[in-house]
Parts: sequence; structure tokens; C-alpha cells
Amino acid sequence: MKVKSGDTLSGIAKRNGTTLKAILAANPNIKNANQIRVGQTIKMPQKQMSPGDAARNPYKGTTRSELKGIDSQKQQKKNNTKGPSINSAENTEKRARSATRMMKMKAATERYRR
Repeated sequence: MKVKSGDTLSGIAKRNGTTLKAILAANPNIKNANQIRVGQTIKMPQKQMSPGDAARNPYKGTTRSELKGIDSQKQQKKNNTKGPSINSAENTEKRARSATRMMKMKAATERYRR
């Protein structure tokens, strides 16, 4: 099946009576469920669900941690950001600024209490 503009894997799964997990299993080349391209060919798995199941829930069988990963990827794509690594210089600077603010707030609170 070819991906058309506006398609999502969950939408494709719902239309074809399968699940997102089954599509991802049939397409190991898809590393990120939210980054499919128009014109990309997707292999469709054998239908494993009864006809009404996929129409109700294309995420059936997907674990919470898998969904959480998909949601965070969607959020990063929506905000056009990537999650910086914990040890990145940007995060180090943010932590330093935050610590400075916290120390100033603590000092101000102590002055106010006197």
C-alpha cells in the first residue's frame, strides 16, 4: 500500500482492519511510527482481528510504553524539536540557571521571614 498525503499508520490500520502494532511488525524498516512519507510503500499484515475490533481501536495490543514513545515522538514532531540528551550543554546551562533562580528565591524568602 502506498502512503497518501494525510495518512497516519493508525488511520491506515483502522481502514484496513488491523492494528498499528501489526503494521509495525510487518514493516521493521519503520523506526518511527510518526515519520512515514507520502509515496512510501507499506506492507500490510494478514488481518488478525475481527472486523469491528480495528474500527474501534487500532492501538489494540500496543503496550503503554510503546504508546508513550509514540506520543512523545508526536509531541516532538509537533513542536519541531528533538529531545536533547541529558548531558547536553544546553541542559547543563538550563540546570545552572534554574539552580541560580532557586538560590535567589530561597534568599529572598529568608529575608522576608526576618
